[in-house]
Amino acid sequence: MPLYDLECLNCRTVFEAFLKLTEKEEVVSCPHCGGKGARKVPTRFQTNSWSRFLDDLERRVSPEKFR
Repeated sequence: MPLYDLECLNCRTVFEAFLKLTEKEEVVSCPHCGGKGARKVPTRFQTNSWSRFLDDLERRVSPEKFR
């Protein structure tokens, strides 16, 4: 189950909730006001996969830099 950032439609409180892929965010209750209804808030995420790939590539090309 993915973790989503949701915003309550009643009180505008932003909170996190685990939702099944088939579950709609409208059925989630707000932990602050208890109201039903929320919307997903876009969130940023960060990954090091690209940096790791470039480092591994550079290690193969010029291993003397990493000694």
